[in-house]
Amino acid sequence: MTLDIDQAVIPLVHIDNYFNLRKVMVSENELQTQPFKEVPAWSCSKSIFEIVSGIEPEEFYRRAGIDTAKRPHEIMISTRQCIELVKLIRQTLPAPHIGLLIGKIMTLSHQGLAGIAVMTQDTMEDCVKTVCRFADRLFPPVQISYVEEEHFSSMMFSQNIEMGDAFQFFMEIKLTSFYNGFKHLLGADYEPEVINFSFAKPIYSHIFSRHFNCPVQFSMPNTEMVIASALMKKHLPLANRFIAINAQNTLLESLPITGLTLLPIRLRKLLLSSYGAFPSMETAAQTLGMSGRTLRRRLVEDGSSYQQVLNNVRTQLAKELLGDSKDSITDIALLLGFSDSSAFTKAFKKWTGLSPRDFRNTLQVDFERTASVAKISGL
Repeated sequence: MTLDIDQAVIPLVHIDNYFNLRKVMVSENELQTQPFKEVPAWSCSKSIFEIVSGIEPEEFYRRAGIDTAKRPHEIMISTRQCIELVKLIRQTLPAPHIGLLIGKIMTLSHQGLAGIAVMTQDTMEDCVKTVCRFADRLFPPVQISYVEEEHFSSMMFSQNIEMGDAFQFFMEIKLTSFYNGFKHLLGADYEPEVINFSFAKPIYSHIFSRHFNCPVQFSMPNTEMVIASALMKKHLPLANRFIAINAQNTLLESLPITGLTLLPIRLRKLLLSSYGAFPSMETAAQTLGMSGRTLRRRLVEDGSSYQQVLNNVRTQLAKELLGDSKDSITDIALLLGFSDSSAFTKAFKKWTGLSPRDFRNTLQVDFERTASVAKISGL
């Protein structure tokens, strides 16, 4: 299964949190004239507030080609429509760092049931794994993974589909939001080790220091929030397993089924990145933020299995290695996790109908034929 840019997989109720800004904004003047029990998530200048007050989310949705005739909880939108919404809000608001500002709004309480399920987990590690579980349901274009090492762990973000500049927009939102969530849950005295962004340093990079007290780096290999592993095990003050489970179940039951079928994409991507040392199902499940039992069940619900996804990845890699490398068939077999070339040959023949040697010979014949035609044509 692949994620198509026009595939409707994103719940509109989730996207509405990003684009319906007037629900949570007040002007700085209003802060001075009206008493608030809590300081609003985002206070802004009068000029920006007037612009945002005039934004009609329904008009944004209409211009992005989104049909809002259904009940809000039934509407799913595509990645292309989501990218169009980003373009519209950037054209409307005179702030290039709008992603950082929206991220400040996106507190845990603003996230509804998802926020409740996250903040009531036992530890910070459980919080991050819960976020990973929700990621492919609420926003499938972006994959969130939890990578745990001895001293440091990271919450890592990557694209399941190319989003262009919209990826930077959403990364600014999510990293700002998760950073504030981290501080809220662990306390103001704690900081991540570093926040890395894969995109280049923007012209408004100086504004990042207003939102992050920890080091921030750009043009890095991964977009991630790196945290000391010891902090990930810290017990949280709002922990309540009963509330967490109920919030999670209620949220999942409310989502249309089309938003729940993208797990094989994430697993396939993980296996491809583990080339040469494929993880066990339990290890893969942990990286994806769930138990082995949950991974097995959800793959079955999607008409797949761990072995089937692994075999698809092995097939792809085997074809690439047989065509592009000079490695022996025995070496390729070992690279793909087989005990010997005989087991690899048997499996490859089952997948493709050809032995590895015949497949490589076929590729060589095709290459020579193409080269011959090119030579005759003078190319």
